[in-house]
Amino acid sequence: MIDSQKYLKWITLGIVLFLAACSKDSDEPLVLPASLSFVENTLPTDELSVDEGTVTFDVEWAHTKWTVKAGEAVAGQKFITKLSPALAGSTEEAKTRTTVSLTYWSNTTHTVNRQKLILSSTTENISDTIIISQAAKPVQPINVTFDPNTTYQTISGFGGANMIWGTDYLTETELDLAFGTGDTDMGLSIYRVRLSSSKNDWEGLVNSIKGANQRGATVLASPWSPPAAWKSNNSTSGGGYLLPEHYADFANYINEFIQFMADRGATVDVVSIQNEPDWQVTYEGCEYTFTEMFNFVKNHAGTIQGAKVLAAESLNSNHAYTDLIMNDALANENLDIVGGHLYGSGLATYPLAEQKGKEIWMTEHLLNLNSGNNPANWTENTDVTTIWNETMEMVKEIQTCMSYNWNAYIWWYIRRYYSFLGDGERGTNRGQILKRGYAMSQFSKFIRPGYVRIKTQIENTTTGLMITAYQGENELVAVIVNPTSSEVAAVNLVAASAGASAVAYTTSEFENRKMTSLTAEDDRFLLNIPANSVTTVVISN
Repeated sequence: MIDSQKYLKWITLGIVLFLAACSKDSDEPLVLPASLSFVENTLPTDELSVDEGTVTFDVEWAHTKWTVKAGEAVAGQKFITKLSPALAGSTEEAKTRTTVSLTYWSNTTHTVNRQKLILSSTTENISDTIIISQAAKPVQPINVTFDPNTTYQTISGFGGANMIWGTDYLTETELDLAFGTGDTDMGLSIYRVRLSSSKNDWEGLVNSIKGANQRGATVLASPWSPPAAWKSNNSTSGGGYLLPEHYADFANYINEFIQFMADRGATVDVVSIQNEPDWQVTYEGCEYTFTEMFNFVKNHAGTIQGAKVLAAESLNSNHAYTDLIMNDALANENLDIVGGHLYGSGLATYPLAEQKGKEIWMTEHLLNLNSGNNPANWTENTDVTTIWNETMEMVKEIQTCMSYNWNAYIWWYIRRYYSFLGDGERGTNRGQILKRGYAMSQFSKFIRPGYVRIKTQIENTTTGLMITAYQGENELVAVIVNPTSSEVAAVNLVAASAGASAVAYTTSEFENRKMTSLTAEDDRFLLNIPANSVTTVVISN
């Protein structure tokens, strides 16, 4: 028989111990499980649209604070621009869903974008990561056709100037790089030199001109000033004008220069009357009014022998100088080439020059958006993007000149830290081809003197591409400039004949005349044109 009193004691003790245990547990905080994840069935099941837009998805969470952010791109480029809310949650709430909106920008490339989306707790060690994809811009082939039966101007060449003052002429190696046509050369074909106002300077220029001659280049000699004694201010500097009584003397002086060089085996092909006659400067110069230039050409340029005559090399290709000349029969007969610079303006078609059968040459431009002569710019630390963006301005200018029927384009110095070849200053190596040199060679190396520009037809003109094409003896050369920030894919160049072969050369911020062999598909060559680039395609028959 159970002892009832003893049993009651045991029951009482158990109750006391149970209550004590409960009391101890109540002093400790109650830990509830945290959770955090994307809700899978609310996520986009397909690639996001190529156009900009907004989508939503849900986050399921419990007892945690959290953030959601866009992570790195695992393919293509980043495209997620905004997440809202980007911060949410609470440690006090049980299982909850929060809807998040995701905003993204358009995809302008032909590559699928894939970017991480990262969900992270700020109070617990839990997270979730997914990848969001965006469709690529559809590729719509662009057909480019050529019509060799519709022709425009004959190309005289592309070039640059020797150092105008001083005697640091291009070395033999630099002449090879500039005017050579080998794989590593630029292929320039015009060499501009200064026709000095002092005969003492002439001898030093002989070997430089001969070096250009030996490499097949055309030589243009431009005077900055006549001899001081023949000018109104009796000085080669500070403006002043050529006195009319010395017009004949100066024409003879030009003849003496041409003959001096010829006697020493150096050929001068073209002479200018005056560099920038419309610009009063503190350095060497000489001013001509429209009428003064007209009178000189009409009455004295005809006596110049052994070289073609070019005028007027005004600062911004001011047609008023050459309109007067070409509208007079005798003056027009004494003028061979219309030349001008592009400082400030002047880039335009010139119907009168074409009507009169005159070539149009751009004979000087130094284009530096960030001033190459400012010590604060173009240092060894100047980033390649800045340099390339400025270079693309030159590329677009050359392409426009060609589309306007100009026959030649001549840059300023060939060798300078902001030009074609490095000079050892501002982080450049002397004799090294620079970005601007590679860009110029996209024209000069492949469009040779005597090539004729022909008609091109672009199927889709909304791409922003600038295209010119040129017919050589056994090849067609197309120069394609893409000035936009987007690649243009699937450009079809329709070959003129079956069995043709093609090679593309591209210069961009990241490439220097990169060569790619193209494979023909039926009668066309397919290629992609990188953003902010110039590509030259040589199609051989």
